[in-house]
Amino acid sequence: MNTHYLKIEITRNRLKTISIAMLLLFNSAQVFSEEPLKNRDLPKAVSIHQLLRIVREKSPRYAVARSQIEAAQADVVAADVLPNPKVSYGRYDQAGGQRNTQFDGPSQQNINLEVPMLLAGQRGARKDAAERRVEVAEADAEVEYNRLIRETWRLFVQLLAGQQRVAALDEANRELERLQTLISGKENAGTASRYDVMRITQEVQSLKARLENAYTDNAGVAGELAVLLGFPDWKPQAQGALAPLGVSADVDTLWLQAEHNNPELESARRETVAADSGLERARRERWPVPSLLLGTAFTDRPYGNAAYAGVSVDLPIFDRGQGGMAKASAEKHAALLKRELLAAATRQELERAVEVLSRRRATLAGFDRDVLAPLPSLKQMAEDAYRLGKTGLLELLDSSRSRTEIKLNHLELVTGEIEAELDVMMASGLLAAALDDPA
Repeated sequence: MNTHYLKIEITRNRLKTISIAMLLLFNSAQVFSEEPLKNRDLPKAVSIHQLLRIVREKSPRYAVARSQIEAAQADVVAADVLPNPKVSYGRYDQAGGQRNTQFDGPSQQNINLEVPMLLAGQRGARKDAAERRVEVAEADAEVEYNRLIRETWRLFVQLLAGQQRVAALDEANRELERLQTLISGKENAGTASRYDVMRITQEVQSLKARLENAYTDNAGVAGELAVLLGFPDWKPQAQGALAPLGVSADVDTLWLQAEHNNPELESARRETVAADSGLERARRERWPVPSLLLGTAFTDRPYGNAAYAGVSVDLPIFDRGQGGMAKASAEKHAALLKRELLAAATRQELERAVEVLSRRRATLAGFDRDVLAPLPSLKQMAEDAYRLGKTGLLELLDSSRSRTEIKLNHLELVTGEIEAELDVMMASGLLAAALDDPA
């Protein structure tokens, strides 16, 4: 009977062990598959508005920036906790056979309780200073978020421009292949030389190599964007029109917005408030913390009991909190200097960014008017002149090459203006607002 019972228990234990192992394997599979699932949930083609939402809601890099807020909130919890009371225990025993020297009986036992009393408002000052540091951590997280948006948007613009660069080179390649067919036909008709055929063939192969290089560059930008956001297996494609954002170039209006929206200026302002709270905490900490003492002493054989009450406090003779006050005053002075310096630097950066934007905007407008607009007419004129024999192959190839370069230059000018607008938005604090208002 006992043997049968033992076998049943062993079987139950084995089944329990197998069940636990299967549960652990199932949970492990979920953990290991979490990252691929997260990457699969990301869209293959994204607009800038979708990308900014991914940055805020899913990016591990932004989550790391937000983690410093949790650490600051933990300091608030620590500052709000009361100091622990202390309990001490002691025992006196008679030695050497002496009797009735200090007390009757063979031994005496003492139990004392010491309770620190924060009577000078130290607890409230500590909590207030910790809460101000939480506000600073939140502002710092927004600063990192702004920088992340700036870099993300820049890479998105480069990715979109790269895709359009590939499209322009692909169109030029198709055009050259059409010219290659035209020249081959003229060679068969005896109106074109073998040199013309070899020359156009070399031009086609050279452009194909350039097209492959553009594909490679675009893949590199897409990978850089994915790694920046913390999704290394993601290969995004940019979706949208490559066009300037239309950011205002009025320095005074932008500066008014920067004073209210720039996260770095807001962080500096909160650091000044936190420094004031730190100074107030240092003032409160200068007061000594008294402790209330309660205790009892009792003997045995015969039993006797005595109660004890008292107060313990440090005498601020040498250490009167001079170090804490000096440190807090220095931190406040540093915060004020940082705020003034940052305000001046932000104003100067805003003026620089606006000047660059104005110049790039004027350059792009002149290029669109004087260079890009006549491009279709020049293409038709070059092909008609070659068909009529007025120009040779080199002139035709030079015309095709010039049109391609003009399109690529236009992409660079548009990209430069958008990046200048991003610099203006960065300095004025308008980048974060783009999440709620993509226009």
